[in-house]
Amino acid sequence: MENEAGLDIDIHFMKTLSVLYVEDEEEVRELLSRFLMRWVGVLHTAANGQEGIRAFAEYNPDVVVTDIKMPVMDGLEMASSIKSSTREEVPIIVITAHSEQDYFIRAIEIGVDRYVIKPVNTDTLLGAIYKSAKASAQTRELERARQTVVETLEQTIAVVSRAIESRDPYTDGHQKRVSLLAVAIAEEMGMAPDVINGIRLGSLIHDVGKIRIPAEILTNPRKLSSVEMDIIRTHSQAGHDILAGAEFPWPVARMVLEHHERMDGSGYPNGLAGEHICLEARIICIADVVESMASFRPYRPALGIEQAVEEIRTNRGSLYDENVVDACIKVLEKSDYKFWD
Repeated sequence: MENEAGLDIDIHFMKTLSVLYVEDEEEVRELLSRFLMRWVGVLHTAANGQEGIRAFAEYNPDVVVTDIKMPVMDGLEMASSIKSSTREEVPIIVITAHSEQDYFIRAIEIGVDRYVIKPVNTDTLLGAIYKSAKASAQTRELERARQTVVETLEQTIAVVSRAIESRDPYTDGHQKRVSLLAVAIAEEMGMAPDVINGIRLGSLIHDVGKIRIPAEILTNPRKLSSVEMDIIRTHSQAGHDILAGAEFPWPVARMVLEHHERMDGSGYPNGLAGEHICLEARIICIADVVESMASFRPYRPALGIEQAVEEIRTNRGSLYDENVVDACIKVLEKSDYKFWD
């Protein structure tokens, strides 16, 4: 329906909302509260920013509306506290006067969603609440949809990973161990959680191209010939080709393609060097080298973690990314980290 100002408002949506209104002037608070209670499902009020923070923590409202100048704690201090204390973006609308320029600048810096100019036009305030709440609801819905897609991708990747390793019993668990170490390295480097999740999934299927390698080569108990090694080296490109058509939120196909590239350009399949290799692949590369050397292979016994560390330390900056090597060594030095358990 439309309000007096002609704004098209979904009254049923409005009735689902919980709103926190913070205002220190009792008369103003009572007048606007009566108006808002006709439109929203639940209304909570507070007389200053400190009370507002407590009310926010107790009631978890969908929208916060606040005046700025208040005793004890002003509205912007409260808004800053709320914004920093919750992971979910709750819209905050501030009521301000034209003369409050400094407050207005602070509001922008804090990340306040909307502002309403005094004297308050109730239709303008109502419209601000409606638009902010709608935008927030749409953002949450998109995030839920994105999370569903990610969970489906994770399940698919887990199935593919098990299928790969079922063909190669000698390296059973290799991809899982590489993934655990790669994630630990990325965490040590302070990478963003979403990027780390992409590395975790990419490393879980970094050898997906081995599906196209004959099983007798993968399980051969002797050292492979140069021809057989050339066939093995096709798995990076094969893995990329398998994944290239899938739209992952992360560069998974590139991780798979480039995890055998080396910083000096001596790797395969394309001889990429330095920054031309994506960082995620440089991380998986180190985890792959360390796990492979530390673990048993059909054609040799396990070389041990000390020899693996010596390999990456010796070739730090030539074959392997310096920062990734440093992070990996820090991870391996932690007594509580056992990636092959």
